[in-house]
Amino acid sequence: MRDQRSSPGPRPGRRGAGYWLLALLSILGVGLAVLVATFLFGQHGGEEFCPDTFSRRTFFYFQIPLVGIQVTPIFRDDATNSLENYLIANRLVETASATTPRWDLVRAVAAGSETVRGDAEIMCHYLDATDAQNHLFWQAWSDDHQESAKQLWPLVATLARQQLYLLVPELFDLASAESDPDRLAGQLNQSLARQYLGLAKIQQQLGRHKAALELLEHAREHGPADTEVQRCREVSLRAIGKAVLEAPAEDKRPAKAAEERRAEME
Repeated sequence: MRDQRSSPGPRPGRRGAGYWLLALLSILGVGLAVLVATFLFGQHGGEEFCPDTFSRRTFFYFQIPLVGIQVTPIFRDDATNSLENYLIANRLVETASATTPRWDLVRAVAAGSETVRGDAEIMCHYLDATDAQNHLFWQAWSDDHQESAKQLWPLVATLARQQLYLLVPELFDLASAESDPDRLAGQLNQSLARQYLGLAKIQQQLGRHKAALELLEHAREHGPADTEVQRCREVSLRAIGKAVLEAPAEDKRPAKAAEERRAEME
């Protein structure tokens, strides 16, 4: 008869080491998959415009797809073009005195997503416009029409700092069509008075009379004799005055009701 003996099983120490090795390989595999997915699908980038300094910059960073956790700092590079430098160097645009310059979104894009476009893209469309020789159109125009440029660019800069980029195109249209600086100045003022007034009326319809008054003040700067601006201003002033008069009466109602309840209980 053969001596039948049970074969020894795996040692507990080796079994535990195998589990740890399997867990480590799993973690490394998941980490590698996340790393590859992040670099392939997690890049976010775009462009920003600073109306205070008339400069631009690009940016990009990476975040983990799906969960949206940012895993890198934001990397930025200057993207200011020669026209923006020209405007500052020739004092057609003065840099603002803001301690913290504001950056407005031009566009942002993420892998697998549609491009998000900001209002500042309207401004950059004109700053980047080129002619048939691929020269920056508005830089050449400013060189050829220096007195008109002094009328145009400060107004454009003001609108940008007010985040009213939507009002900019009409100013450029007028500047490209009018060669006389004095006539252009009058047309620019008329355009701004009308456009500010249009925005103010929208705010009035929404019941935002304080915002309307702010826009109407800008309209008065460009059209001080405009009777429609004055009429709309009086409408908003009356609306705000009525609200101020009604507020104390409304505030007294809860207190008066409480006093009446106490009197009933007594």
